[in-house]
Amino acid sequence: MKRFFIVLTLFSFLLVIRLQGQTLVPNGDFEDWPSTGNYGNPHYWDTPNRAIELALPFGTKVVTKSTDHESGSFSARLESKQLTLPSMVVPGVVTLGTLTIDIFAQTFAINGGVPITDKPTHLKGFFKFQPKGGDSCVIGIGLTKWNNGIRNSVGIGAFSTHDTVNVWTPFSTWIDYVLAETPDTFNILAISSADSTPTAGTVLYVDNIYLDYTLGINHEDPAAGIDIYQDREEQQILVYFDFEKPETTDIQLFNMTGQVVVNTQAETLMKDRRILKYTGFSTGVYVLEILHGGKKYCKKFFIND
Repeated sequence: MKRFFIVLTLFSFLLVIRLQGQTLVPNGDFEDWPSTGNYGNPHYWDTPNRAIELALPFGTKVVTKSTDHESGSFSARLESKQLTLPSMVVPGVVTLGTLTIDIFAQTFAINGGVPITDKPTHLKGFFKFQPKGGDSCVIGIGLTKWNNGIRNSVGIGAFSTHDTVNVWTPFSTWIDYVLAETPDTFNILAISSADSTPTAGTVLYVDNIYLDYTLGINHEDPAAGIDIYQDREEQQILVYFDFEKPETTDIQLFNMTGQVVVNTQAETLMKDRRILKYTGFSTGVYVLEILHGGKKYCKKFFIND
């Protein structure tokens, strides 16, 4: 089945939830799973489950409620699965729009979305990913607006990876606005297999998806554009960059005596992730220093082995 992400045609409406002028993603924490038929979609989200059930009674579910969660009680588990009749691999997909699939004709379309009257800057959330056969996942957002009877694309953003990520990890993608207008509809889509030939067994977990309204980088903040997450089980630090433009970037990790304990090779980076192993490091405070485009960004954190 071809890439679902390419087809982000947005119109119609579902629901809007607002708080202090900012739009919330309905059921973005995937806590609400009403009992609907045998396919059990998360509330407000559509999946291929119903189409599979209609074509193949008691068919395979490609999206299920999982108790493996980043927070709360549940997350959405998306798995690419092999069907026998017809013989095809169906990716796990969740969308705030309406997903129309003809299993036997192997065609699909995505319509609909959620109303919005503001302009978020990022799509963020948490994920785990276990690919097979070099597969990759995509979590994306599209924002549109009706103009004179024509629906125009206003903004789009997408996060994608083919790396294995076995611990709950944050993702973030800038929303690139191609029009200055404020959108009236947005749709979010996550897909376990974004390759043209999906691989059965690829699994994507998503949880706590939300819209962020950070107005760019505050250059007076020495930690701007950097997020750090400690994975104690694997004894590693996950460093996420979200800078405004690509610049030469050098990463160093210092202990409190000023000794350099990690020094990476300088690279040109903008949005990326780096993993710093700290196996054998002493318990204590460490300082991460990042030189990006001639500016120094620092973050202090505590390592407890």
